[in-house]
Amino acid sequence: MVEELRQVLSGRLLTPAAADWEQARRGWNLSVDQRPLAVVEAAGPSDIEQTVAYAGARGLKVAAQAGGHGATPALDGTIVVRTGALDEIWVDSQARVARVGAGVRWGSVQTALDGTGLTGLPGSTGNISVVGFCTSGGFSWFTRPYGSGAASLRAAELVDGAGARRWIDDATDPDLMWALRGGGGNFGVVTSVEVDLHPAPAITSARLMFPIGQAAAVLTAYAKATQEAAEQVTLWAYLIHYPHSPDLPDDVRGKSFCVVDAMTPYRPEALEGVLSTIRAAGTPVTDTIQSLRPSGVGEMNSVPAPPQALSLITSTFDELTPDLIDTLLEYGGKPSLIFQVQIRHLRAGAEANRPGVGAADPAAQYMVLAVSIVPVPELQQPVESALRALQEALSPWRAGRMPPTGLSAWNTLRDCYGGPDLARLREIKQRVDPHGTLVGNFPIP
Repeated sequence: MVEELRQVLSGRLLTPAAADWEQARRGWNLSVDQRPLAVVEAAGPSDIEQTVAYAGARGLKVAAQAGGHGATPALDGTIVVRTGALDEIWVDSQARVARVGAGVRWGSVQTALDGTGLTGLPGSTGNISVVGFCTSGGFSWFTRPYGSGAASLRAAELVDGAGARRWIDDATDPDLMWALRGGGGNFGVVTSVEVDLHPAPAITSARLMFPIGQAAAVLTAYAKATQEAAEQVTLWAYLIHYPHSPDLPDDVRGKSFCVVDAMTPYRPEALEGVLSTIRAAGTPVTDTIQSLRPSGVGEMNSVPAPPQALSLITSTFDELTPDLIDTLLEYGGKPSLIFQVQIRHLRAGAEANRPGVGAADPAAQYMVLAVSIVPVPELQQPVESALRALQEALSPWRAGRMPPTGLSAWNTLRDCYGGPDLARLREIKQRVDPHGTLVGNFPIP
């Protein structure tokens, strides 16, 4: 059905007949069994224009993925465009702006910023694409002082549903920019973006690790510390259970911990007060503080980069109460199918500097993110059941919706946005893609 497309591409077209099809069709999360019609490895923006125009003329659908972190069954039957070759990076440190291609990961941007005194907004790993992060909302180590990834999106070049490539910003198409800031890939195949850069003259990080038996006291102290922390300080806490893997060092293999990570882009002394509050709650087995270059930020909590099978759920809350701590410990305080339960302190109260459906200051103070690794397919269903049980147990404390950056593979945009926002997204979608050629990781319902 798509073989004619091969003749107008500079990059590769892969179909189920290709020898490397199994690898090409999958996303980073191997537990999601994506089954696209074909995969285009775009050599440049013109390949994307050709692909969208070809699909539109034949009633086919197109979806974009850079590294595949947005793996989803919603892409079944589509032509998936891989944008990894669009890897240009341009930095203007005076204007505090970076222009990057759709294939660029945050780790590459951060490396380009070493020595500039600036940072982008990388999340828990530098392996996430800048475009995917910003168009899905994007919570960073620096969300508290500088806002979300969506709010940092200044402008974008994209291929719309008619196959036309254009550059947009708030002056040329404010409605479409509003939709791109949190609406995902439903409105165009983004080929490059401009994003804000932010002051980071003295990035400092810290890690405290405690035996899991001290978790209740540590999380109580963490709750107090987050309320005392200045807005430039970010604190994330984890209940984590390391497997009995020979690849892990002896001091963590097969053991469980309560961990608190701290980060600030400047004023490193701001960490001292909050760290002392948490440190006094137990006996840390690890107590480190270090200066980081921008390139080190995305590797702070050692999120594994190679593709793997996992499932996750998220929830939100405004106060880390004793009852909530007890619930988190009941489901995540001992080794089980849930590998890690993470608490991120998000809210600083700052107004978003740009309008966007997912660009506003987080509606809740905290986010819980629970992750399970799925080593064999037979565990997929039990893992999902365990995660859903935790999500249901957390529902009494749920404080607000969040952008798609925190959605599970089985969620929809209805789990993010209310009726008025969804209605506006539908109107914009109808204008820029009236035939529904473009499919995001989470399609507009």
